[in-house]
Amino acid sequence: MSNVTAIVEAQATGLPATMDNAPAVVLAEAQKAAAALKDVIARKPKPVLINGEQYLEFEDWLTVGRFYGVTVGSEGEPEFVELAGVKGFKATAIAIRNGQTISRATAYCMSDEDRWTQAPTYQICSMAQTRANAKALRNVLSWVAVLAGYKPTPAEEMDGVDGHGAARTAATVPACQKCKTAKKVMPSKYAKGGVRPWYCLTCKATWGNAEEPPSEQQANDEPWEPEDEAGARG
Repeated sequence: MSNVTAIVEAQATGLPATMDNAPAVVLAEAQKAAAALKDVIARKPKPVLINGEQYLEFEDWLTVGRFYGVTVGSEGEPEFVELAGVKGFKATAIAIRNGQTISRATAYCMSDEDRWTQAPTYQICSMAQTRANAKALRNVLSWVAVLAGYKPTPAEEMDGVDGHGAARTAATVPACQKCKTAKKVMPSKYAKGGVRPWYCLTCKATWGNAEEPPSEQQANDEPWEPEDEAGARG
């Protein structure tokens, strides 16, 4: 019996994708949007800077969305989840244009994240929603953000988000005065002497004033004795 090799010719099943607008027109519009976005961001008192790169917060992504008639909203209620023993919330959001869903994104916020370890449950739930909303917009509008010179990842997804849902710049998080690391430094949950100090999750040292930007003097301050957060109530 002879071996027969079947040869099947590929056939087109439809027309190739076509562009709605010429590239030059699309880029011209995007450049206008990018310039307008840069003007808005330049007025922010606290831009999000991480390792010298600037990131957009959810409100900034909403601005870009408005340029293109894109809105965003949650798809259902956030879902409580437990992954590998870690508790948190999962949320899904959709971006809509002209009544049609053009993007869908799911995001998480978990209690083992450095900035959310001591956060109330409702704030973790809210941040999951915020991340999902920003991510849904990012899926279709990141190219405009990049054209404007910003990083495409929403700021809320980056490390360094505090318990109030506001992303801090890397420069405003001081290194621990005892173990010399800023990786797990956050505002203390409790005030001491009327001041809410910085608190290091690594060595439990407390020092300075987390309500104000760190100063050169603060960098030279001696840390208070390491103590549990519960002991910082005084």
